[in-house]
Amino acid sequence: MHYRAGVDADEPVVGAIAGLAETGSVADAPLLLRLLGHEKPEVRAQAVRGLRLLDAVVVGELVALVRDPSPAVVREVALALRPVAGALPPALLWELLRDGRVELRRAGYKLLRGRGAGVELQAALILVADMDKRLAERGKADATRLARDAAGTTWRRALRPELRVTEAERIELLALAARAAAMLGDETSRQIARWIADSDPVD
Repeated sequence: MHYRAGVDADEPVVGAIAGLAETGSVADAPLLLRLLGHEKPEVRAQAVRGLRLLDAVVVGELVALVRDPSPAVVREVALALRPVAGALPPALLWELLRDGRVELRRAGYKLLRGRGAGVELQAALILVADMDKRLAERGKADATRLARDAAGTTWRRALRPELRVTEAERIELLALAARAAAMLGDETSRQIARWIADSDPVD
């Protein structure tokens, strides 16, 4: 195949990597895996994207790239790991959310989604105070949505999200909510505080 030749060349062709991702199969994964350490970030990013599209993600290989110097690579790694985020070490994701690089905080937040209401609320409250305006707005929007869902004030009338936290997690959430109160506004802050107070304790 033309694309395989371009990928397997001494100097891989980025367009060929993209083409192989669209037309290849899992059998082509080894060609892409060897490109994860390539010196050019555009090659690494396309290789990660290709593995995702071929459904050939190797978690350990991509976790090693999550702090890649290139924002484009970090973005592709987060997309590729999103379906298997539940298998990733939680400590790693919280570290990413508090990292100095905005692209790593964005990746950490993306990978923390879907891990339960307590985790999502904590991550959103952390993000509300982020120095990056877009991330802070994302955190505020998500915290507000969670608060409204918990208060049953949304038009969807979805089931109230269950908040099950330990006592230490409850204290942490209350502290984060207090810190974020000025950004969230009185109504949302009250809804969050009530939700945390009514949460079911776990050991």
